[in-house]
Amino acid sequence: MSTLIIGMLLVLNGAGGFALTRSVMSGIPALAGVALILLGLRLIKVAESRIFMGIALSISAITMVFTASAVPRFVRLLTGAEVERSGDILVVGTTALLCLLHVTLLLRTLLRSRSSS
Repeated sequence: MSTLIIGMLLVLNGAGGFALTRSVMSGIPALAGVALILLGLRLIKVAESRIFMGIALSISAITMVFTASAVPRFVRLLTGAEVERSGDILVVGTTALLCLLHVTLLLRTLLRSRSSS
């Protein structure tokens, strides 16, 4: 269920970012979000499928790594400092944090299911 919700949030983040900045960078969270929504729908049908969880984990981890460079500028933006291309930094920083949350939740789920079986 977390995969579906995070996917929806990423699509909203990408769509809102595109409306705000008209930048191609907003396509990153939208594409990752669509992939996670499709995997989330598949995970609802097949409850404990580790393969689909692994694919979703990989997508989130790769997206997190590629967007992590914006996190320091995102923190400066949140503290009120002036940053260049603030709309892009807002979108990419939020994407990195959402993907970090998703990776954490999926790892926790995978480790719990592994220890119980």
